[in-house]
Formats: sequence, C-alpha cells, structure tokens
Amino acid sequence: MRTVATSRFGARFVVPTAIALMTVGLIGASQLTASASGKVDPRVTSQMQAHGKAGFWVLLHARADLSRAPSIHNWNARGAFVVHQLKSVASASQQGLRAYLDRQHVAYQSFWIVNGIRVAGADAGVLNSVAARSDVARVVPTWSTALVDTGGVHVTARVRPDAVQWNIKFIGANKVWKKFGDRGEGVVVGGIDTGVQFDHPALVNSYRGNLGGGNFNHNYNWWDPSNICAQPAPCDNVGHGSHTMGTMVGLDGATKIGVAPKAKWIEAKGCETNSCSDAALLSAGQFMLAPTNLNGKKPKAALRPDVVNNSWGDPNGGNTFYQATVNAWVASGIFPQFANGNSGPSCGTVGAPGSYVNSYGAGAFDINGTIASFSSRGPSPFSNEIKPNISAPGVSVFSSVPTNSYASFSGTSMASPHVAGTVALLISKNPALRGDITQLRSILDTTAVDVNATTCGGTVADNNVFGEGRLDAFAAVKAAGP
Repeated sequence: MRTVATSRFGARFVVPTAIALMTVGLIGASQLTASASGKVDPRVTSQMQAHGKAGFWVLLHARADLSRAPSIHNWNARGAFVVHQLKSVASASQQGLRAYLDRQHVAYQSFWIVNGIRVAGADAGVLNSVAARSDVARVVPTWSTALVDTGGVHVTARVRPDAVQWNIKFIGANKVWKKFGDRGEGVVVGGIDTGVQFDHPALVNSYRGNLGGGNFNHNYNWWDPSNICAQPAPCDNVGHGSHTMGTMVGLDGATKIGVAPKAKWIEAKGCETNSCSDAALLSAGQFMLAPTNLNGKKPKAALRPDVVNNSWGDPNGGNTFYQATVNAWVASGIFPQFANGNSGPSCGTVGAPGSYVNSYGAGAFDINGTIASFSSRGPSPFSNEIKPNISAPGVSVFSSVPTNSYASFSGTSMASPHVAGTVALLISKNPALRGDITQLRSILDTTAVDVNATTCGGTVADNNVFGEGRLDAFAAVKAAGP
C-alpha cells in the first residue's frame, strides 16, 4: 500500500505508508540526584520514568578552538586543522566517560564533530552517574527529523524532455554556461539526503566516483552510516536525494536539469528512509568534513566538498543540535546550504538548521516568481535573523529520480540545490572564492532580485518572505570576478 506524502523540507511525492509519518524520539530519566538533575533534559527524565531505561545524548563541556582556521589559506591544511582540532578535543575529553560506559557494558556511539556520545540505552543509575560527571555539560534526548508528512503529490510523466528547464532559465544558469563557459568545472558539491542513484543517466558522469569505462570507486565519495543500501554503492530508496542532486549537477544529453552540470558530486545518506536519524545526520556531517573509505576509516579532509546541500530539517527552528556541525563546516570553508522549511505561510516558521545565523537558507518561489505558500518565513529565533537568506525556484521543479526517470517535485528542498549549484558556478568562475564563505554570501545577497514582501518584517531589500530576494545566478557569476 502507498500513501501520498509531502516532505516538510522538500518534495511532494508518493512513499510507502509504513514510512510516511515523522517520528521523533523523546527519552528521559528517573530519580535523579541533585548534582545530575540540572543537566538532564526533562524529556529524558519522563522517558526513563515511563520505561525504566532510555537512550540519550551526552554532550561534554570541552570545545575545540577553530578560530584560526579561516586564516589558513591552503585548502588541504585548513581542512586538516579543523578535523585535528575536533578529534583531539573529543578524544581527550571523552576518554573517562567512555571508560565508564565500557565498564557498565553500555552500548554507545562517539562523535567528534559535536563532542558527544550517543548512549543506545541505559538505566537510571547510569544516567545519574553520567550526568553527575564534571566533564558533562548536558544530557539531551535522541531525536530524528523527517522528510515526509501527509499532503499532496505533484509528479509529471516520467519521460525525458529535450529542453533547458524553466527553473534553470529563471535564475540565468544557462546564460552563465553560454556567456562565461562556466558549468561548475573543478568544484565538488556534497549532498546529505536519501542517497542518489549514482548511475542515473543525468548523474553518472558528474559522480566523483566514476573512473570511466564503467568502473567506479565509491570510497571517499559515498557514505551510508546506517547501512541501508544492499550494495556498497550509492542508492536512493526514496527518490528525494536523486532529485536534489539532479538540480545541482544533472545533465542527460539535451535534458538540462542541473545548475552546474560539470561539477562533481559526493553524497552521504543522512536520511535512512523518509526520516533522518540523529546518528546518521551527525555521521554524514563528519563525512562531509573529512570523507572516508566505505568502512569509515582513513579520513581525508582534502577531499571535502566546496558546498553541501541539505534539503532536510526540523520544523522547530530553535533546535541547536546541528549547530556544531555547521560551525565546523564554515571553519573548514564548506558553504552550508539548507532548505528553509515547508511550514509557511505563517511568519516565524523557519526550520533548523536553516534558521542558524551562519547557515544559508533558501525559500521557494514558482514559475511566476511568486513565493510558494508552503515556503517557511522568518524571522529566525536566533538574534531575530532575517530568514530565508534568499529564494529560488521550488514549485514543480523537474529533475532526476530512480530508476533512470524524471519527476517534478515542489518544496524548499527543491529551492536549496539551486543555491548550492550557483555556489559551484561562483567558485568555478573564480577559484579564489573557494572557502570564502563571507564573500560568497555577499555576492549571492547583493545580486539577488529584491521583492517587496514585508508582511513578516524586514525591508524590500531583505525580508522574511524572500530574504535578499530571488536568486540570480547570472548576475552573481558576473559579479564574482576575477
């Protein structure tokens, strides 16, 4: 049986009924000591009281100092510095806690990008002991977010048209190709999504793991932290990730669906199905910072992407859990691109991580340039920041889906990869922009087409409906230099 569903941060499409609903894990503790109670989230407490056992995150006080990273001009050295700092701090500060959990025979997973440990399940005694430790800052619930909610579907006949798609023309990407000969050459885009059909005709040529002659090397180009795919090769069991990747780099003969069709792509499957677990998203975030082989070993920060598209998110714009990951990406020079959310048209509906001040969030508009009713509005709960940062095509966007097919989806999920693809064009045009997040944001901001839409606050030049305005890839690349 199937049910019609719509991604809260992306496409409206058909998914299996069993995975159509969002699930959020809430866990907790009981009988906390005075020294522990102030650190433990009440949701952990209530779950422990209800079940006598719970899983939870243990976040430690120690934080890596990444402030020097932006001043390191060598790309490889900058990436290596960030990873070394994060890993060193996590290894040293987690040592005592990990030893305790080992003695208690508690299953856990350690992460260095947030300096946290995800405890699979423990009783109140363990929770008390963990929370009472001086090196522990907080104990918070495990969580998951979902790509899917109930709603409508908008899918075209899955055939290949021989044309440049409306969304590509609207932002002027095709003019960039013709005027500047810039199609994203020399740039790597990353995606954290439901995976990618790597051998899709529109995607196979731009896959970094494609060695030519029908040979592929998926090491450092693909990561499946939850081991969902049957083979050690990229797969997409939902279709969402293949669609967003197609908007960034897709090209199938005369079918031009991608903004930067000559850029290379890598992918991490942060969303197991239509939902994305906390562990998978954090693991995907680490992979983007330092890609690994298929066994998760031998990380190489030099192989990290220039920009990462994230067409997923939490409707709760105040969720700070991914903030450390975004901070690490920015320090490393990775442009953090996020969908703004599909909870509009009310104001203050921006989701996280798109709501973060240092994330770049995209709203969605249609073929007429009208903002989509579903496109989430700002302001952000963080410093009352204007969100989205910019808006891009996100209604009836035609792109690649498994297997060797095409479909039109709607959502800010579809808008976000337009911005990521434009970042690839900017860096390809002017390689000096690689890693310069401030300058890349400034170019996108100043070349966007202003829209008078101040119903949620802001100005004509920058408001909480369109952000800085409609994305204009041609104007941005023209302004990029050198």
